[in-house]
Amino acid sequence: MTKIRSRDAARIQDRRGQGGGGMSGGLGDLLKGGLGGGTRGGGGGLPIPGGAGGAGGLLKGGGGLMVLLLVAAAFFLPKLLGGDLSGGSTLSGTPTAEQTDSASSNDEACSTELEQIVCGATNDVSDYWIDQLPLSFGVDYVDTQTVFFSGATNTGCGRASSQTGPFYCPLDNLVYFDLDFLVQLQERFGATGDLAAQYIVAHEFGHHVQNVLGINAQMREAQQRDPARANQYSVALELQADCFAGAWASDAAARDLFDRPGEIDEALNAASAVGDDAIQQQTTGRVDPESWTHGSSAQRVDWFTRGFRTGDPQQCTTFSEVL
Repeated sequence: MTKIRSRDAARIQDRRGQGGGGMSGGLGDLLKGGLGGGTRGGGGGLPIPGGAGGAGGLLKGGGGLMVLLLVAAAFFLPKLLGGDLSGGSTLSGTPTAEQTDSASSNDEACSTELEQIVCGATNDVSDYWIDQLPLSFGVDYVDTQTVFFSGATNTGCGRASSQTGPFYCPLDNLVYFDLDFLVQLQERFGATGDLAAQYIVAHEFGHHVQNVLGINAQMREAQQRDPARANQYSVALELQADCFAGAWASDAAARDLFDRPGEIDEALNAASAVGDDAIQQQTTGRVDPESWTHGSSAQRVDWFTRGFRTGDPQQCTTFSEVL
């Protein structure tokens, strides 16, 4: 167990029980044997290959609805592009009225053990980046929220279903989480423990950090200019989110929030479990590196470990080392 728990629901929107139809192509589809797909755009989400939780996405029509196959934001370190991180972001530092109203009515959203684990990570990761982002990149962090949903929910990126797994939508700046996914992650892929779940939260907020830095368009443009390497851009983006998660975990460990020295193994096990090769092997019985959008188990572990060992987000130079 980690000490990262919270009953504070100020950063939580609870939409569970609303139901409805939604997107497909995420972890739910993977667990049924489908791999999902998509390699274009500026996206990133939960560490799974394909779906709304994946990297490098496009808005695509389906059944009369705009559904987001692969969502999130892209990030290049300033030294790689020589760009100004202060430009291009459409984020606002003030939550929308919908976000504020939802948060104010969520007194019970962080009640159960699992909810407290996710709520604790949401708050701790957010507070970490509030302090760290100006130090590392000279940019103020823009606070955001985690949405709990079940069945389906509307997002700025389209209609999302519980089949997509956790993901980040750069168009409304929110992290979406179906808590039932964590049960599947534990039972199907053996990624157990508090820090396994909290690594996923940190990964998704890593995508929000990428979005705050304001360079989604650069990612999309890079993929459009070089479509043959679109998947590689997606892998670089996802591995960087893993590295950012590792940097947060390093800070949490320094603050004595882990109950035991080996706690970090839970995050490493989760990172390994959601590698493209591991998921492909388990769901299809074969491995196809050309289709990877998130990176292999070894890559995910390596980049999380780099973030954890250095504690420095500026060392997350995946775009210069993976491409």
